[in-house]
Amino acid sequence: MGRTVKEYISGLFLGIGFILIISPSVLFWFIHGSYERYIWIINGPYPFSHFGGGPFQLFMYLGLFIMGVILIAISVALKER
Repeated sequence: MGRTVKEYISGLFLGIGFILIISPSVLFWFIHGSYERYIWIINGPYPFSHFGGGPFQLFMYLGLFIMGVILIAISVALKER
């Protein structure tokens, strides 16, 4: 039998949640992968120019990670119901 809309949404939230949990490490690699790229990024416009500072990076990493955890929790809650 076919899957319900709730199952599709649950799977979508689970996939996006895992991507968001992994994304801080990818973002860190992208910013700090090479010195030239780091300088290029922090010389850019607003959100990129703040990637040189630790507090802004920490806020971004934690925000992405927390959003991933929330989406995974919603996915699990949808599957349980």
